[in-house]
Amino acid sequence: MRNLILLLILISVTACSNNSKEMVNAMEGYWNIETVTLPDGSEREFPFSNHMDHFEIEGYNGVKNRVSPTYDGGFINYGSPVAFTWEVVDQVVVLTFKDGDSRYQQTLKKCNGSTLILLHDNGTEYIYKAHENAQE
Repeated sequence: MRNLILLLILISVTACSNNSKEMVNAMEGYWNIETVTLPDGSEREFPFSNHMDHFEIEGYNGVKNRVSPTYDGGFINYGSPVAFTWEVVDQVVVLTFKDGDSRYQQTLKKCNGSTLILLHDNGTEYIYKAHENAQE
């Protein structure tokens, strides 16, 4: 009985870990912010923006860049890249960003390749839509 319980726990942890890794890997690419919900519940929509976030993931490390599309189909970076790490904490994916001297965390609530939802540690929720014309 004890072995069965340990096996079930191991399967549960492994399944959660694999699902977490799949969500993080699905973040890789170009994302447009669609809606920002502030902690007070108010929303701000972004129906069009020529700025987006580009996420690159390698293992448990990543980089987020702010980019703008160019007329030739490419992208230009603006601002400094923000490095981050990710880990699973209490069965949720937590991204820890280091931007200069400041650090902040965001929880990965959803990422399925078309929608990305990040919850900032200050309570602000960012809903992204995948950029449709990105050529990597």
